[in-house]
Amino acid sequence: MTKKNGFRFMPALLLGGAIAVLATSNACSSGGGAPPTCNGLDVNVRAQATVKAFGDAAGALSAKADEVQAKWLAVCNAMNKDLGLDTSKTSAADACAILRVRVKKALDAGVTVSLNVDFNCKANVSAQADCEGSCKVDASCDVSAQCEPGKLVVECNGKCDATCDVTAPSFACQGTCQGACTADVAVQCAGECSGSCDAPTWEGTCDAGCSATFSGSCGGNCNGTCDGTNTTGQCKGKCVGTCDAKASGTCKAACTGKYSGGTCTGQCKGACSVKGGAQCNGSCNGTCTYTPGAATCQGECHGHCDAALKPPTCTGKLNCSGSAECHADCQASASAKVDCPPPHATIVVEGDADLYTAFTAHLDDIGTAFNLTIALYDPIVSLAGKGVATFSALGDVGVSGAACVASSVALAASASVSINVSVSASASVQGKGGA
Repeated sequence: MTKKNGFRFMPALLLGGAIAVLATSNACSSGGGAPPTCNGLDVNVRAQATVKAFGDAAGALSAKADEVQAKWLAVCNAMNKDLGLDTSKTSAADACAILRVRVKKALDAGVTVSLNVDFNCKANVSAQADCEGSCKVDASCDVSAQCEPGKLVVECNGKCDATCDVTAPSFACQGTCQGACTADVAVQCAGECSGSCDAPTWEGTCDAGCSATFSGSCGGNCNGTCDGTNTTGQCKGKCVGTCDAKASGTCKAACTGKYSGGTCTGQCKGACSVKGGAQCNGSCNGTCTYTPGAATCQGECHGHCDAALKPPTCTGKLNCSGSAECHADCQASASAKVDCPPPHATIVVEGDADLYTAFTAHLDDIGTAFNLTIALYDPIVSLAGKGVATFSALGDVGVSGAACVASSVALAASASVSINVSVSASASVQGKGGA
């Protein structure tokens, strides 16, 4: 049987396997803020104000990375408990390594696993705007003119003359939904369907089971063969025949219950999630992009807002030499305050009922941990590559500034180690990476 580990919207790094995990040091931990060595900086001096922004970003990302690592520890130990494995490990690296061995053993035996999580996180634009105001972006820098095209946004609570983005767990959307759109009417879904599907056959998961020509994991009674042996009862391995509940695999009959984990070839009623966003006239779990017209935009306006809550912010590259470093550090800080609605996640496991049950029991937590790992990885890597020379080019940072940079670099390095543990944990859930 062909193995297929699927994960949509994951960077190649996370799909490629685990990164070597180093020992984490908390020597420079500051509980989410800049290191104490940054306290004496004169924020009225641009160079020192920018150093302070770097310190704040390093502290925030380090704390957030540790938070995500703790989520992976909880997820892996919870799945280990369900699978009857060792739950005594107190680090994400160790707990997830145990899970990795179990998943890989199943894959080596021919079990197939397909995990899909929609990435729907966005950095906090309001936090970025606050940061840039405090570290004094050059007055000579026209953010509106120097921002990368299409990346200028303003936090809005009024009329917006362009598109409006609203990120919320359940937003009534008439536009494009980046995430899962749930509607009360049946539609043709070009992506992943979660709800009801009227197709005569399916591949994915049906909670009501499969009444004909089933192959996969069965959470109820299997009538046919279990790993090649005739059976009319429960099957922990691969069920071939029919399954009366929680069928995960392929079926040559219609799903009469809730369907998830695959593309519906018929009409889908429920949540439809499409890579790149889907037109939505229902509830959006993610970011809804729409043109409000005369309606009020209570979100991010990609144009002019007559009731802007803060000055415009550039969410892409800012072409102002004196402000670029402050801008980059503030983007990193905003990533630590990332907005992540509950993720839309599905799992299909063919041939291992226990593994399927463990995944489904903790699927929301797995999705949250995956999304936060993705959201934090790039900002942390970018921050960890900076040093004193980065800020000396802006002016005299002084002795206190140099001390702040040194401590902040150590914090950024700690954040890098911590997020790499989470990268390794994400690979473990898929049975990848070395033991």
